[in-house]
Amino acid sequence: MSASTPPKRRRFKKQASERPPVIDFTPEGDAAVCYSRQSHYSDESTSNEVQFQATHRWTYAYDIPVVANVEDLHVSGDLEPSKREGLKVWLSDNPPQPWKTLVVSKLDRLVRNVMDALALLEWLRARGKRLICIAEGIDSSNSMSEFMITLIAAFARMERERMKERFRASKAALKDAGRWAGEGHLYGTMPVELPKGGWILGLDPYAVKILHNLSKQARNGDGLSVMCDWLERNKVVTPRDRQLQLSAERRGEDPSAVELKGYKWSTTALRRLLENPDLVELGIFEPAEQAEISARLEERASRKTRGSNQPYAFSGILVCPDCLEPLWHRIASVKRTRKDGSTVEHEYQYWRCPSGKHGPAMRAEEIEPLAEQAFYKIFAMVPVRQRIVLPPTNHANQIAKLEREYGKLMAEVARVKTQEDRRRIMDDGEKVLADIDTLRALPVDPGGVQWVPTERTWQEELEGMTPEERRLRWLELGFEFAARKRPDGKLEGGWILPEGWQEAMPELAEWRERISDTGGTLDITDLI
Repeated sequence: MSASTPPKRRRFKKQASERPPVIDFTPEGDAAVCYSRQSHYSDESTSNEVQFQATHRWTYAYDIPVVANVEDLHVSGDLEPSKREGLKVWLSDNPPQPWKTLVVSKLDRLVRNVMDALALLEWLRARGKRLICIAEGIDSSNSMSEFMITLIAAFARMERERMKERFRASKAALKDAGRWAGEGHLYGTMPVELPKGGWILGLDPYAVKILHNLSKQARNGDGLSVMCDWLERNKVVTPRDRQLQLSAERRGEDPSAVELKGYKWSTTALRRLLENPDLVELGIFEPAEQAEISARLEERASRKTRGSNQPYAFSGILVCPDCLEPLWHRIASVKRTRKDGSTVEHEYQYWRCPSGKHGPAMRAEEIEPLAEQAFYKIFAMVPVRQRIVLPPTNHANQIAKLEREYGKLMAEVARVKTQEDRRRIMDDGEKVLADIDTLRALPVDPGGVQWVPTERTWQEELEGMTPEERRLRWLELGFEFAARKRPDGKLEGGWILPEGWQEAMPELAEWRERISDTGGTLDITDLI
């Protein structure tokens, strides 16, 4: 019996590490880079001046020359050091000047993440450099540095997460209390400082005026592109740029001198703004006003979708009484052949329900004169009243402005040299305080809608207007004519009165019972 073949010995190839070799730090030719980082929310203890004082004291004590003072302002500790604007040029193989030591006052000024700390430590060791953290007593050139940096960076990360949790909890508490926590705010609002400290969101008169103008354009049937062109043409700043101006004003700077981002108005952002329900909650828009804006924009979008975005004399005025959607306009061309062989083309215009479920189409030459005749029959001698939206106010804006003015006056008292000037400034301050007390004593204005009468009747108002101007005037105030063709071929319809018609047209009280039965629609069956 033959002996078994011995198994072959497996040979293992040693796998080499891809890590760069460590180069020991040597003090010859040492030079320091002093680094400082300041986040958005920093107190005096972490200011750049304090950090540089600490790093310079250390370099002076060890007689190490400083080649650069590097600072990163408004930079989060979560951002990797190699991506920071100031530090990244020094963490490269071609720095502006040679250096060996990176000095920071505390480790969390450099990193707040364990992985970032270890990656930076490996990069320094591969190039014979070191890291000095003064507060923790860390010198990366000794053997215990990696353990200490890992441990402290882990605690710094935990501290960062706890700061975020406290910040979010604080913002939530302020929001529940109706206060402003410093975040971005809706266009049309502005932060107002309270007399006893803290901030609330009041109304920005400039932005509110712009929103009222946009509301008027939207209810008149203008498209979003037209409104964006109007905003750009009148150099109206975007919401984000407006916040920069308000921030400069709170700091006491000139808002017109602030450097803006130069953002452009977009149709998507504009529609989202006009349909934001917070505008109704703040009293800038009335509920019916915003509903009308949404309906006009949607109606225009649907017309654009079906390729007929050209408004006609009653576009948006004629609505279906069942679904209350604006009627669609359709043009039909019919060719007929005469006895002599020649052809003639006839054009017919129709109005129909967009769903096609509520009655047949109606001839425009029948329904349009009917709507016009009914309007003059009912509203000819009714006076025209202008609708004005007044936002609510507690006078906080004016009070905050006067308080800032009083603070400036009191700051001048310490700089004056004569008793007469001091007395004059104190007298001006007393007048400002008296104005503040007067405003605080005023009752809160609830705002709302007011209808201001004019000297014209509706017949005089529409006289001389083109059909398009008349249509826009009707849309501005919310007039609609609900029309339908019955199965027997007869037309029925009625004018739907705008929101708040009781204040706008109290002269229509004689139709009050009929209006209450028909949901605010004046039936014209027995009027025409």
